[in-house]
This record gives sequence, C-alpha cells and structure tokens, in this order.
Amino acid sequence: MLFSRKFIALAMGGAAILLLMTLFTSITLAQAGVFLLMYNGFLLLLILGDWFLTPKPTGLLVQRLFEHRLSLGVSNPITLEIRNSTGVDLELTIKDEPPVNFKVSAKVLNCKVPAMAAAKISYNVEPDKRGDYTFGHVNIRYPSRMGFFIRQFKATGENTATKVYPNIMEIRKYRILAQQGHLLEGGLKPSRIIGMGTDFESLRDYQVDDEYRRINWGATARRGRLTSNQYEVDKSQNILLVLDAGRMMTGEVRGLTKLDHAINASLLLGYVGVTRDDKVGLAVFADDVKLFIPPRKGQSQLQKILGSLYNIQPDLVESDYAAACRYISTKNRKRSLICIFTDLIDEEASRRLITYVSTLTGNHLVGCITLVDSLLVQKAAQVPADSQEVYEKGVAQGVLHQRDRAISQLKNRGVVVVNVPPEELSVAAINKYLEIKNLSRL
Repeated sequence: MLFSRKFIALAMGGAAILLLMTLFTSITLAQAGVFLLMYNGFLLLLILGDWFLTPKPTGLLVQRLFEHRLSLGVSNPITLEIRNSTGVDLELTIKDEPPVNFKVSAKVLNCKVPAMAAAKISYNVEPDKRGDYTFGHVNIRYPSRMGFFIRQFKATGENTATKVYPNIMEIRKYRILAQQGHLLEGGLKPSRIIGMGTDFESLRDYQVDDEYRRINWGATARRGRLTSNQYEVDKSQNILLVLDAGRMMTGEVRGLTKLDHAINASLLLGYVGVTRDDKVGLAVFADDVKLFIPPRKGQSQLQKILGSLYNIQPDLVESDYAAACRYISTKNRKRSLICIFTDLIDEEASRRLITYVSTLTGNHLVGCITLVDSLLVQKAAQVPADSQEVYEKGVAQGVLHQRDRAISQLKNRGVVVVNVPPEELSVAAINKYLEIKNLSRL
C-alpha cells in the first residue's frame, strides 16, 4: 500500500494547523497532544474506512495472452486480460515483467476495467536473441475508493514460459500473400509455375515462343491445329538447407546476427519448398556438424526444423567446410539443391569454402547464399571528408573486391550465388529457388 498525495496533503495540513495554533494561540502542550491524537485518530478512521471500501486484489484475475512461439527481430503482441469480479470500476496502472533483453513498446500501461467485466490491453515486445525465456510478474496498482492510498499487488500469470524462434511471422505473411494472390506485390514469384519442368500438366494451343520439343504431334493431328504439352514444375525433389554457424556468422547486421538472418530466410525457403511438395532437410555446422535432419516432406518436417533452430547460436570457431561437405556427401546421396547460408568476408575462409563446396557440384546443385552489409557498401561509395573516412573507404572497397572475386570463383565452379542485403535475403532466396525449379535444373 502506498499513501496518495491526497492523504499526504491531509496529514501535512494537520501538522500545519497545529504549528499555527502553537504560534498564534496560547495552546498548551497537553492541548496540542490532544489535538494531534484526535487528528491522527480521524486520519486512521479515514484510512480504515477507505481500506474496507476498496476492493481486494483477489477480485482481479490477470491472464497474459501471447503466442508461445515468439518471432525474432519483429514486434510480437502481448495481451493482458484483466477480469474484475468486484462491484467497483477500477483504474489500473499495469507494469508487466517481460524478459530483460526484450525491447518493449510500453513499460507502463493504463486501463479501466468496469465492475463485473473484463478488459484487455496490449503492448509489443521485440526479442533480440533466440532461445528460452520467462516472463515475470504482472504488477498492478489502483487507487482506493476515497483516494487516500494506492493499492498494489503482483499477479503471477499461468503463461510465463516462452521460446523465441526464427521469424515465423514471415511464413504467415507469405501464406496470406499466396492465398490472396498478392505474391508479386511482395516481390515474390507465384508459388505455382507451369510451363517448364517434366511433369505433364495439360494440353494447350501452340504459342510462337514454345519450344518445338513441346509440340504434341498426336494431339495436333486430332485437333487439326498445333498443340503443345504444358508441364508442371517437378516435385518430390530434395532441398537441403545448410547453415554455417561459425565465426563469420557472429557479426551483426541491422540488430541481428548474420546467422539469425540466415535462419529466418532458410525457414521461409523451407516452408515454400514444403508447400511445393519437395523434401526439405537441414544441416548446421561450425567446427563440426551440429545438426542434420534428412530431407522429408510435409508440415511435420517443417515443424521439426523449426523446433531444432530456435536455440542454435553461432560459435567463435572456424567453420570446417571440409568436414561439412564430407558429411553431406555421405548422408545425402540423392541429387539435391544444397543451399549453403554463409559469408565471404574472410579471405582464407572463402578460399576453403570455394575449395570444398566445389566437391558437391558433381552430384548436387549447390547454392551459396550470403549477406552483403549495406553499411559496407555505403562506406565504399562515400566521398571521404577526413583521413579516417579515407581509411574506412579503402578497407570497405577491399572487402567488397574480395567478395566479388570469391563470388566469381564460385560461379565458375558451377555454384549458384545469391548475394544481397539482409532485407532482401528471404525474397531473393525464394525467387532463386523458384527459378531453379522452373528451369528444371535439378
């Protein structure tokens, strides 16, 4: 319980009256004591009356409502539902206790809950790391009926434990865009591409840009006009998502580690692969292989991948590309699209990557998906104003030149390369995957 300003002013007013009486009247010490006793007794009666009139905290039921799979790096809504079973309207001041490293949209919330009713109030949290977290208490204050004190208590909701996953909201966004037919507006190609591939779809009239090998001569003879076969993109192919969790992926870009960006993009790519009836698998490596999930179909496979990724963190160790490539060659013999999410910022590591990834191109189609730091590009293009900026520009240009050389060597060895800023990573990876499927490169 906290005394309100109203009560403090009333108590100080009594002291002021007593002081004035002492200064300007001939009040005795005994009379002053009697006045003080009577005044304090009056205040005590007010407080006791206010105490009994004010609803008890047991009349409030607090429940925290939120998705128990929070998404990394985006705003996640947290809703507090307060049920008031008392007969009095209550003005509440609420302070929740989210995990300490979460960014919070509002630290203090204000809410009015009518008598015998419920109210909801929400705020947003933005986690900066994946893993397991726990919410604390919900702290609530409300004024007494007569306004002489503020009652406060802590409510412990049932929903306290949560897990921070990769950005699963992007999957929901993609699903909604696909359902509404707005994929192109989101920068994504349509999820169903017909025309190439090897699976027969239907017959249609010949068009001037059709390949001659697509002409169905039997149907042409029956129909009396040129007719082409229409094919659907191949299904049930293997997609292996390979994540480098070594030293080069510990750097931060736009508030998230490079591994976080890679995980978000790979998860969305996996979702698109599953919806197109492909088999999706996962491998994570650093100085050794941390995790391997063989490619399989279905939403249950995607859930398995999601559950294994939520607590994977990058390590300050050198990535062993040789061991990773040997492991993949042994465990994944069927021809697959192998999407390796890594970085090319270190010259020696890039050399090892080029050497060992090339060993996979004989049996697989290999894609190397890397993040380019937008700040690095800006530094390389800036007009320097002092010697420090001259130095920064030179370093940035050197790093970008080294990246370009590594990318060129990878392409020369048959590796498909996607090199984009973090905000374009998911869209670029998906579009490249759809392009590969459309051209039947697998």
